[in-house]
Amino acid sequence: MKSLTVTMIKKYSFALILVVIFTKTEWTLAQDFRVQSHTNQDNRSNFNNNNIDNSAGMQKIQSIKLNYMSDDMHLTSDEAAKFGPVYKQFQNEMNMVLHQKRQNILNSQKNAQDIVNDNFDYDSKILSIKKHYNEEFSKILPPDKVLHFWKSERTFNEEMIKRLKSKRGNDGN
Repeated sequence: MKSLTVTMIKKYSFALILVVIFTKTEWTLAQDFRVQSHTNQDNRSNFNNNNIDNSAGMQKIQSIKLNYMSDDMHLTSDEAAKFGPVYKQFQNEMNMVLHQKRQNILNSQKNAQDIVNDNFDYDSKILSIKKHYNEEFSKILPPDKVLHFWKSERTFNEEMIKRLKSKRGNDGN
């Protein structure tokens, strides 16, 4: 019972720390992502330019995300040491394809049907990457932790999107 209470306290403490960090960094990150543009493109983020955003803000989010998921999945130190580098490779590949997909929509001179077909191709690439890394994660982690990884990643991403939308709503955007 005491172990369960300590685990719960750790989990809630970590969540509280995340809230404080996100609250503090969201404003900074939002400012980092802003770009000056007088075109008809969506100008809310640096994802609109031809470079994948590797800013300090994005690296910080990825680090927070990795720490959150390692804790949420209850990884041992050995598992975390093996998981971290593989996860970073996964993130890099996913970011590359997601960037290409955004560029396809924002900068394309193609007709609408070609853009839709290209997006299906990007979605296929994303699925292939997820399947490949699911196998890689399964070499490092037991099946229940791999399943928990996919849930943790989705939860983290949904929370981040919710916070960014909330922040934008408070900024009047």
